[in-house]
Amino acid sequence: MNEIPRNIPSIEKLGGAIESFLELSRRINEGKPQKYWYPLSMPTYGTEEVLQALDSLCSFQTTMGEKTLEFEKRFADHQNSGAAVMVNSGSSADLLMCHLLVDPIQPLLAPGSEVLTPVVTWPTQLWSVMMAGLKLKLVDVDPETLNIDLADLERSITPSTKALFLVHLMGNPCPMDRIQEIAQEHSLTIVEDCCEALDSTYAGVKVGNFGLMASYSFFFSHHMTTMEGGMVVCRDEELVDRLKMLRAHGWLRNVDDSKFPLDSYNVDPRYAFVDWGLNVRPTELQAGFGLCQLEKLPGFNQRRRRLARRFFSALDKNQYLSFPDVDPKADPCWFALPIMVKTDAPFTRHDITNYLESQGIETRPIVAGNIARQPVARLFPEFKTRTFQGADKVHENGFYMGLSPLFSEGMIDQLLETLQTYLNGFWQRG
Repeated sequence: MNEIPRNIPSIEKLGGAIESFLELSRRINEGKPQKYWYPLSMPTYGTEEVLQALDSLCSFQTTMGEKTLEFEKRFADHQNSGAAVMVNSGSSADLLMCHLLVDPIQPLLAPGSEVLTPVVTWPTQLWSVMMAGLKLKLVDVDPETLNIDLADLERSITPSTKALFLVHLMGNPCPMDRIQEIAQEHSLTIVEDCCEALDSTYAGVKVGNFGLMASYSFFFSHHMTTMEGGMVVCRDEELVDRLKMLRAHGWLRNVDDSKFPLDSYNVDPRYAFVDWGLNVRPTELQAGFGLCQLEKLPGFNQRRRRLARRFFSALDKNQYLSFPDVDPKADPCWFALPIMVKTDAPFTRHDITNYLESQGIETRPIVAGNIARQPVARLFPEFKTRTFQGADKVHENGFYMGLSPLFSEGMIDQLLETLQTYLNGFWQRG
């Protein structure tokens, strides 16, 4: 394991006290009434992460600095992705990528260019396209995989279509061989949202390495956490510099300023702004968390894969429930346990999720479902162009349950027993 940098080497002397506090908190929480014995997620951080946060706080090194740079380097190495730019959330990572596409310094797409995205996704992926002044065009999804429907994708391409913003939903990789062929045929730029798919692979390649750039999320419930936090990866060094400027006001502060001569401008080089930008910088506390979590990530994801295989194997060929099909070349690192209620089942999604919730099992719809059916759709004409039959099936029949590397085998067994009890009632009546 690589040594994780600290500003105060002796901060580790507090480790025993921190562990005592964490253990006390665990006991207090265990003594409280719990709504769910099977929650969506569990905290995966411990003493090491808290010490990293204290190290930054006690050394007054809290804004983006050396730990952020180190975390970016190690994350890029982990993903085999060239370079990485950390931001304050996965949503900000999507926003940054879309603004880079229309960056005034050298736009990759013209304003108003059409960008295709799946209609089942987390909404900030869509808002990022729209907020960057690009034209959003929604594409249906395949309810068998939860990912973008390839036939509808090809039907949706017009001369105005310039980019495809994919999402590997729930950690299930899209069929990248065919998608890359389609993109090449139509000269489309591929951008990937991997916020739910960290360490998922297609043909042995980690998702996020198939397009121009990709986003990741480190929210509390994701594969690794910095509480809030995100990352953009990109192989093009020039684009990486521009991402860094866009991340912080269009400022030269975090890039090589020799690439941007200032001789003809009467400005202080410490406050030189050469582009437009946002402020979506992370903190050193987040980066310190990330450095610790990245060390644990291989073990976390090995556990996720094992628990998911156990769960899905038990449901294989189930009469009333199904789980997503996986491309033969794909190896998902599942974000959660997504389930579809079959259309001929004698119960609805609401029926089974209400039962599971009553039994202490937390559930959620599959992200926003068909986002064209969300109340926000009334505000934007982009959502009113057509119906999406595949997304409607996901909307009506899909839900997911949690998948944490801290879940025990016994928890998965009990989850399966609870599902089986519910399903047995229908089989017996049938």
